[in-house]
Amino acid sequence: MRFAVILNEGAGSVGELDEERTRIVDAFAAQGHDAEVHAAAPADLPEVVRRCWAADPHPRAVVVAGGDGTVSCAAGAAAGTDVVLGVLPLGTFNHFAKDLGMPTDLAEAAAALAAAEVGRVDVGEVNGRVFVNNSVLGLYPDLVAIRDELRDRHGWGKVRAVPVAALHVLRRFPVRRLDLHGPGYRRDRVRTPLLFVGNGVFEADGAGTPARAAMADGVLGVAVSRAVSRLGLLRSLVRGLARGSEAVDDVEEVAVRELEVRLHARRVRVALDGEVDELAVPLRYRVRPGALQVLVPPPELRS
Repeated sequence: MRFAVILNEGAGSVGELDEERTRIVDAFAAQGHDAEVHAAAPADLPEVVRRCWAADPHPRAVVVAGGDGTVSCAAGAAAGTDVVLGVLPLGTFNHFAKDLGMPTDLAEAAAALAAAEVGRVDVGEVNGRVFVNNSVLGLYPDLVAIRDELRDRHGWGKVRAVPVAALHVLRRFPVRRLDLHGPGYRRDRVRTPLLFVGNGVFEADGAGTPARAAMADGVLGVAVSRAVSRLGLLRSLVRGLARGSEAVDDVEEVAVRELEVRLHARRVRVALDGEVDELAVPLRYRVRPGALQVLVPPPELRS
């Protein structure tokens, strides 16, 4: 069986990429399968996905080796097509891979992909841009933008840069007024520091970061923070992580298939699976049920 594996060449130096390529080939070879590894710049990744899938002989799947941002970029090319996407979780957080049940150990992940079956999952979309986990407006994209600036300036990793960026954002604590319209849902001039739109419904159970129970439920999980002070937002965050979503009483949650977000701006900073971009207002969200084919590990090999 042959797999086409795509490495994001922005993930490290050429030497590191060569070492990673060897590790991936060896991991699949240990399962009796061939892995053809391609390195791609982020901007070229969608085209490389399409080219790998069209190759002869046809690969079983195009496997993306990287984090959530890399997976999201590949999903934008694969959604709505016959491309089957696999995920090797080599990023920092790997939320999408973990929700699929993919092990984070490379050898275990290769074994899981070799034994996986093809399933379908939803994707979210805003103004034509696909996301696999979430899209966030407000404090979080501001935090990510500052985080990336700190990383570029000081050479820090994400884990080190995030707390410093969080302090910068909390010091300013911008609150926006939003109009939110969806089927059966309407809120005008909502004051909020944070709007979260999930590809599916995410819940915190008090045991870690929020996750979704289903990846093909055909809805967007929308959460609007009603905290309008730093202390209120921090209290809400701590309570949710420690005791679960049900313990949070200052977040409005709703599940919709579509959502339009309006505010007094022509463009707004938005985070899509951890990557920040500026999008034109209004923001038009929708869910695309079952639009992405992915390799899902069998229950006995899930993490």
